[in-house]
Amino acid sequence: MSYLLIPILYGLAAFCWAAAMLPERFGYLAARSHLRWAGFFLNLLGLAAAGYYVATLWIETGHPPFRTLQQSLVVFTITTTLAWALTMRELPVAGLAAAAFNLLMAGYGATRGDSNVHEMPPALQSAWFIPHVVIYFAGYAALFFSFVTSVLYFATDGKNVAAEGKVDFARWTHMLILFGFSMLSVGLILGAFWAKVAWGDWWTWDPKENWALISWLLYGAWLHMRRVEGVSRRAMVILAVVGFFAVLFTYLGVNYLPAAQNTLHSYTMN
Repeated sequence: MSYLLIPILYGLAAFCWAAAMLPERFGYLAARSHLRWAGFFLNLLGLAAAGYYVATLWIETGHPPFRTLQQSLVVFTITTTLAWALTMRELPVAGLAAAAFNLLMAGYGATRGDSNVHEMPPALQSAWFIPHVVIYFAGYAALFFSFVTSVLYFATDGKNVAAEGKVDFARWTHMLILFGFSMLSVGLILGAFWAKVAWGDWWTWDPKENWALISWLLYGAWLHMRRVEGVSRRAMVILAVVGFFAVLFTYLGVNYLPAAQNTLHSYTMN
């Protein structure tokens, strides 16, 4: 199955979800309902295509296809879609958010290529590799949706509350950040064990490790600030947004730093 099918399906899903959210004057209610169902099934088809891609590549190469950037981006789309499936009942906007984000991630992956898929560096031939990657991407998916809900909370001026029968974006942001922070914590611990086995040190101050720690500290600060009286809603939203951009920089941006070209995590650019 071609990799390009994944961004195509998510792109179609994003179009359907966006069209379904247009005001009533742009179409009949029945048409918007059909578009939502189309977006729903296209999201699932994107998940199936990504899962099939990972499974076939795993069988073909004999190792988990998490080595290259393109492969890891597919895993990211999988965890993001699964997070949407778990939140879609209470977060109607999650369908569009997941489809659009997956389109960006898979589309970016299409520009990177995927060479040396059969080669597996010794450092990645570890029992810690799979749980470390999967747990981190589960956390990343939750933190992406916390970014979405925090922005919506700010955009709605905090008025969408459960008491009014609407989405409580503040509660969702807290739950998603709490889960994401927990996953980052477990991922950091597993990564330390992996580093000890692979390189002989628990922590090497690699740029990727440093930014993973920065992301963890930012979300830890968010959870702490939530319990501090007098902290403004604006400050909480800004910190949630900064935290997610730190996550994206940890995952994608660090690879472009000159200091990261010959580090222990340089294989992620292949």
